[in-house]
Amino acid sequence: MRTMGYLGPYGTFSHTAALNYCDRHGYTPVCCASLRSVVQQVASGDLTCGIVPVENSLGGSVGETLDLLTVIGGIHVTGELKLPVRQHLLARPGTDLAVIKKVYSHPQALAQCRCFLEQRLPGTPVEETTSTAAAALKVAESTAIALAAVGSQSAAATYGLQIMHADIQDNVDNTTRFFVLAGEEVSFSGPAKTSLVLALQDCPGALYRILRPLAQREINMTRIESRPSGGKLGEYIFFIDFKGHTDCPEVSNAIEELRRNSLWLKLLGCYPDYAGESRHSHREKVHLADLPGLRGEIDQVDADILHLLARRQQLVEQIAAFKSKDAVVDSQREKEVMHRVKQMACQSGIDPDIVEGIYRQVFKGAVRRQVELLNSLPQRAYAGQ
Repeated sequence: MRTMGYLGPYGTFSHTAALNYCDRHGYTPVCCASLRSVVQQVASGDLTCGIVPVENSLGGSVGETLDLLTVIGGIHVTGELKLPVRQHLLARPGTDLAVIKKVYSHPQALAQCRCFLEQRLPGTPVEETTSTAAAALKVAESTAIALAAVGSQSAAATYGLQIMHADIQDNVDNTTRFFVLAGEEVSFSGPAKTSLVLALQDCPGALYRILRPLAQREINMTRIESRPSGGKLGEYIFFIDFKGHTDCPEVSNAIEELRRNSLWLKLLGCYPDYAGESRHSHREKVHLADLPGLRGEIDQVDADILHLLARRQQLVEQIAAFKSKDAVVDSQREKEVMHRVKQMACQSGIDPDIVEGIYRQVFKGAVRRQVELLNSLPQRAYAGQ
């Protein structure tokens, strides 16, 4: 059996990433207690491969992963996956936002949702946990006080929590990059990326001497990051990613020059560069074969619908400024919209009569809201506005 280790428990973003990768490549996901356990079991051969988070577009690099890649031998980076991250505020069903006394989550998740927490839960203490799933479990098991967690939709479904607020991350483009690790290198053709780590000699121009080999050969460096070496203060190691296959003479020559200009160099791996392909879908892909999981997915769909309805109402309110009190209803426009949505319903396999009934209520609500807004304004001429 081909196995892939990931950082558990169930419901973490690492779990979601593992499910995505396993579905595509025929692996069986295996839950591990820590990142170190994932890497060590891959190195020992107990796991066929593993998947570990490397960096987040908002929170930055995952230092523990980088440290493990540096010190543990017998592993190779054989692939990468970029997972869009959607963070939600989770609580026990029936909990009101006003009574929340503490918020739990992984430090990366808390950092990714800082603006929401400061604006909607000002002064509420936050407490770090080992994972977003661990935070969800803590909230699910507590009955003493009202607690909340920042986590994924799959964590909500797994631990029976309600999504109080969806998509609370500060940036809609929030993405986590994962490395796929294996005990052996992989052979492949096509576009490639190479990752390595090295230690610099402490001398003038040291950084220039590791950038020059790539620049002179017009090799596109996609990432460079420094971390403390773990020795004396001021000593650093550098992680570098660049486009190109190690079989290419230009790349291999650049690596040899980098090695000569470094105290030591470790090639982490050469792997396929699926630029733009790894972002499968904005929705998290999870296994929802049981009733709580399916209901959790429905809850998320309801949240999406309400978000879109709120946006539609905002647009309706803006349109009111262009209408007069006696011309709120636009029958021709309603007919055009109804015709379009019923056609779309048929194409999507949805009963058009059900959609028509829904949209008639939407139209009534829009008219009522526009009339309310126009009646609240002082008497004046509206035509032409």
